[in-house]
Amino acid sequence: MRNAVGGFLGALLGSCLIVWLLALPRILYPNPFDMIWFLLAGSAALQTTAAGLLNVSTTLVYFTVWLIIGLAIIPFSKSNWNSLRTSMWTGVFLALFTTMSVVLLDSLFWTSAARNARLIEFFATCLLFAPLALAAAVPVRVSVIRLRRKEAQIPENIETVCECGAVFKSKPMLCSECGRVLAASDSQEATSPN
Repeated sequence: MRNAVGGFLGALLGSCLIVWLLALPRILYPNPFDMIWFLLAGSAALQTTAAGLLNVSTTLVYFTVWLIIGLAIIPFSKSNWNSLRTSMWTGVFLALFTTMSVVLLDSLFWTSAARNARLIEFFATCLLFAPLALAAAVPVRVSVIRLRRKEAQIPENIETVCECGAVFKSKPMLCSECGRVLAASDSQEATSPN
């Protein structure tokens, strides 16, 4: 569920960014979908990432958008594998929004002979380019994991000594020699069972 939410937010952010950076003109969709024209037009623009990357004037824009999407999906990914799943969800949502955009603009889409081929094209291209988000997500995720490991330093010596003289290389709750409670709760003090 977390990966799907991250994918949705990544698709939303990426669509808005591509519309803003490319200064795409407003597309008139039927009411009430004209309120989310930037999401629909942006996802259709991201679906054409291959053409955008091959165009010298837009290569940097498309790559930057995918890197920002990668940064946006990091909080929803606990590992590199989760980052991949979240980026795939981003591709799925982009393909769904692209399909929605085409259906709203072309009323004959569902009855056209090329419908199935176009649907496969939408999903294949969106899923093919979604891993571009990993270019930013994986290095940052690895850095965060390494920083967390440095923060949680393992103590060099864990040793517990009971009043009876028994020494433990751990933090036991009870002394195995005399039965004394060693790990007392806040309301209970260490006492002898005798």
